[in-house]
Amino acid sequence: MFEIGKEYKRKEEIHGVYGGQAQGGISTPKNHPVVFIFTSDSGEQHGYRDEYHDDGLFWYTGEGQIGDMKMVSGNKAIFEHAISGKTIHVFEYIRKAYVRYIGSAECLGYHEEDRPDREGNNRTAFVFHLDIDSSYKENTAAEPKAIFSPESPKQLKNKRIKDLRKAALNKSSRTSTPKEKQEIAVYRSLALKLYVIARSKGICEGCGASAPFQTKSGPYLECHHVHRLADGGPDHPKNVVALCPNCHRRAHFSNDAQAYNETLKKVAHEAEQNSLL
Repeated sequence: MFEIGKEYKRKEEIHGVYGGQAQGGISTPKNHPVVFIFTSDSGEQHGYRDEYHDDGLFWYTGEGQIGDMKMVSGNKAIFEHAISGKTIHVFEYIRKAYVRYIGSAECLGYHEEDRPDREGNNRTAFVFHLDIDSSYKENTAAEPKAIFSPESPKQLKNKRIKDLRKAALNKSSRTSTPKEKQEIAVYRSLALKLYVIARSKGICEGCGASAPFQTKSGPYLECHHVHRLADGGPDHPKNVVALCPNCHRRAHFSNDAQAYNETLKKVAHEAEQNSLL
């Protein structure tokens, strides 16, 4: 339906084909079993803060500009998407009118937070917990799947790099409970970080220098997602590089951050190609 990482002109290429509201963060086409959600930085001043959380899930702020959010319309569509048989598709704004497809998602629940509304007044906002699949539809059917158990995260550090990559791509089954799916998301996120650092062999994938120091767990490098998505994801080896602290700050705050991230995308792609040889 959509290609991971591909850019789309929202109005013509998404709503022109599938319908749905062409503005706002949540779109619910009437004639297709889908829910489209759009994330960007522009809504942060109104309390719309979307980001990957430490639990490996993407926390997405619901809709409603003034007053307490209600579980209706787009919010209800997200929360009840599984019951209604609809698939959530996540897009990230990259520039005016254009979005990048991040992947499909499953809502595992939500919580409420106090956030400012459009007028600056404090209100109750819904924050949905989304498990985003950015797997690029890799053909892993012939590969043995990573075995998950509650103890697995503690055992990840002892896994070989090949097994770490499989663990980073591990997906929950349709029959898994929401709690199991959240545990797998945490497991997968940790596996990804360990895999990318192992892939780097202790060398910053930005500047090529050795890690600045060693820790009890090995060389100290930081994982950086080359696609924005609120500085978090999507969580997939093709999108992540291991950087020293200086290069990581450069990727976020330097005057050439945009161009530098374009370079890092190529680095991540080449690193993955080499790791699969």
